[in-house]
Amino acid sequence: MHNISGHSWRGRALHPPFTDFPIAAYVFAAAFDIVSVAGGPHRNWATQFWHAGTFVLVGGLVVCLVTMLTGFLDLHSLPGQDPGASRTVLTHVTAMSAVFIIGSADTAWRITEYHRQASTPVAILVISLAAAIGVCVGAAYGGTLVFGYGVGVRVTTGAPAPARSPGAGPQLPPARHRLHRGQAMRQPRR
Repeated sequence: MHNISGHSWRGRALHPPFTDFPIAAYVFAAAFDIVSVAGGPHRNWATQFWHAGTFVLVGGLVVCLVTMLTGFLDLHSLPGQDPGASRTVLTHVTAMSAVFIIGSADTAWRITEYHRQASTPVAILVISLAAAIGVCVGAAYGGTLVFGYGVGVRVTTGAPAPARSPGAGPQLPPARHRLHRGQAMRQPRR
């Protein structure tokens, strides 16, 4: 487990809070484009989905810039990592940089075609799908960094990390959602 130091806010990584919106933007833009292409140029709602995909993608790219910046700041503040984590970082950065370039090209093309098309052009749909798939792959590598290698996870001193056997699922407390106010949870019999 690594501690975050240097470019952080209160000892926490800056990058993770910004990741959700760009991922959702790329995925939603692709979904909106699928619906728009399925509707075709003669349906008003297909035009609305084409425009919605464009707006979502533009917003996602703006937040993506902040996400990339904070990712690089967090990367430079991490201490040395094992080779597996370093390879995963490289793969994550490469995938997400490629997605940003694809998304930028997608946005530029969308802006030039915005008022000329009644629905998403099929070629733009293909680019949107490539960006959505790429962002999911890159996000999986980012998740591996945190949950697999513990990169950026702050460990408090004096508190040992919980021991887990390899391949074991998460150690969660028993569900408490069926308890009523004031009712205590029964401990399972051993």
